[in-house]
Amino acid sequence: MKSTVHEPPRETAVYDRCDVLVVGGGPAGVTAAVAAKNSGAERVVLMERCAYLGGMATGGQVLLIPFLSDPILNGGREQLVAGLMNEWVDRLRACPNGAFGPQKWEIGSKDPEVLAKYRSHGLFIRKERVMYGVNCDPEMLKAVLNDMTEAAGVVVYCNCLGCQAVVEDVKATGVIFESKEGRKAVMAQVIVDCTGDGDIFATAGAGYESASLTTSRTANTSLVFRLGGVSYERYTKGLRETPSAREKLREAVRIAGYDMQIISSNRDDVVWIDSLIPRDCMTITGLTDTAFITTRTINPLIRYLRENFPGLEGAYLYDFASQVGTRGSRRLKGVERFTMDDIGKHTGREDIIAVLPTLSGLQAYPRMEMPYGVLVPEKLDGLLVAGRCFSSSEEANQEANWIPHCIALGQAAGTAAAMAVKERIQPREVEPKSLRGILLEQGVYL
Repeated sequence: MKSTVHEPPRETAVYDRCDVLVVGGGPAGVTAAVAAKNSGAERVVLMERCAYLGGMATGGQVLLIPFLSDPILNGGREQLVAGLMNEWVDRLRACPNGAFGPQKWEIGSKDPEVLAKYRSHGLFIRKERVMYGVNCDPEMLKAVLNDMTEAAGVVVYCNCLGCQAVVEDVKATGVIFESKEGRKAVMAQVIVDCTGDGDIFATAGAGYESASLTTSRTANTSLVFRLGGVSYERYTKGLRETPSAREKLREAVRIAGYDMQIISSNRDDVVWIDSLIPRDCMTITGLTDTAFITTRTINPLIRYLRENFPGLEGAYLYDFASQVGTRGSRRLKGVERFTMDDIGKHTGREDIIAVLPTLSGLQAYPRMEMPYGVLVPEKLDGLLVAGRCFSSSEEANQEANWIPHCIALGQAAGTAAAMAVKERIQPREVEPKSLRGILLEQGVYL
């Protein structure tokens, strides 16, 4: 029996040509595409494999966008992840039940009444100060991101799986994709890989590191699901007041067969269940196992939660996420490499293009400064990256690949891509100081 199948050579039709092609419509990709268009690129194409935009924030149902400020410096009153992040939040807040979370005037507040309002929503409070962030409605966010890209003038192609880079003389010049219309190509002056897994730069021959599957968070997958018919406030009140509640949660984990956490959403009567399932998200069996492990125990888990936790007595399955949650895979080998030694340090460097909060918020300088070089391949031209596949050590990546971090890197990459097109230079030749100036004009915190 043959172990391979011969595929004859073929010519692939060019479907479109553009200034900037962004592959992957998740948080980094949407933001990169809008930033590129806002920064002067005439034709920007956003290619997405699903029928919706938002990636993990919508289809993955990671409903929490936290860590938009830090709790220490300047009284914790500064919003760090700003720029296009503000447009995400403002558009969501304008929708009925679109988002829940602290208002801007509450950033850094130590007012007991304000703290009490967000006490049960853990990641909104650090060191007894309010940190900025929101819980989102993932379905409304899909509509918001569609509106956002259309308003910017971005050309969006959904249900198109980018699967192979076109490379000429060590320069990425396009991407081949599969679709209902068959195998096609989009050619571009600059490509931004926002696939999360680095699918494009890997096929282009750029160097990268792979996940070791040993980290506490990014070595795990998940299939998020939501429960309706609950009261999150009553549930968290029971956790605080019932001595046996924590033991019962451990039993729920045993029944589920994976580590799990019940998290608040944009409304009191819906919660989402996040999980840590140790599987390799770069394999067919890993992604399949995660889905089936979760669905296999869903009914006994819900039954147990209904019987043992106040606030969950009427819980029912609201929905499953449309896609498996992934946290760690390929990471670019870039001009710069972000490591744990870079966390919590003020460098004063002039090539910093994003200043992001740390997860714990406990460092003397609770911020992470990202240099432009983490988005630029060591050798490959014509391409930038944004999102969780940026150049970094595995441990540092775990600290800096959350949704707001990806949004910030997306804005920097999209803006740099537009600069490269307008100046007719390679992305690696973009002057970081000039890039910083444009990002500051866009409201980015630096």
